[in-house]
Amino acid sequence: MSNILYPDSGSPFEDASILRNAVYFSTTQRAHSAQLILQQPLGVNQQLLAFLVLRAFEEFMTSTEDMVGWLFVLEKWQPGNAEFSLFLLLDRIKVGKKPIEKGDDYTETRAVSLLSGLDEQGFRNLVHIPNDADLLASGMPKERVEVIKRSIAFKLDGWCRITNKRAEQGRGWVRAFNKLKHHMLAFPTREHDKEEVWLPSRIRFNKGKNRVLLERAWLNVSAEEVKRFAGDSIAAQAVLHDTLALILVTRYGEKYIAPQWVIRAFETDYLWRR
Repeated sequence: MSNILYPDSGSPFEDASILRNAVYFSTTQRAHSAQLILQQPLGVNQQLLAFLVLRAFEEFMTSTEDMVGWLFVLEKWQPGNAEFSLFLLLDRIKVGKKPIEKGDDYTETRAVSLLSGLDEQGFRNLVHIPNDADLLASGMPKERVEVIKRSIAFKLDGWCRITNKRAEQGRGWVRAFNKLKHHMLAFPTREHDKEEVWLPSRIRFNKGKNRVLLERAWLNVSAEEVKRFAGDSIAAQAVLHDTLALILVTRYGEKYIAPQWVIRAFETDYLWRR
């Protein structure tokens, strides 16, 4: 497979090492953290359930940011070029960054637009998966090439679904997450005659009227909400893991076996629930 392999010196900061760390450690850690939430008893009082909803929401926002960030990283990645290496790009690319004049656009809106405009070959190009002819020419068995070919549509669909979930609330959820993460601003309420937690998504001050202007995001306090956020977090990590692992296999000759948590994620409704 030497004709399609990317360079790998074995350096801990080179692309192959960064991919291996993401596949074997980082995505697995994120999924494990979300799974711990699902292992908690959910038949608890409303305050404890609210705690779990907030924790699951944090996992969802973190995992989906991972996924969108990696999307833009893979778009910019130039294997063998240190200036556009995975290590530097992961540090430099900030999800949510809006373009200044003709600058880079790393918003969720662009992520959705980028993915929705791709066919299967376009997705393969974006995530650096060789085409069928190149895989066959490299010596990969035809049966394995066919398996990869069949998987591409499912991979693209997984990326689209998770990215859409991240983007559907606009930047409001992101701002609310930051208020929760940095300032612990979360307020239990029954304002809508049901158990909820509201988070400030935007706080402004009107000096002329001497009043605070507030925009809010709302989370339902329910076992289903815990399962939804935590499940989608695991799904995001499974989709990301699966794609990065395929890059390792096809571009670095990696011997890879999918871990059980990824297999379980694809066997549950996490990935296919609309």
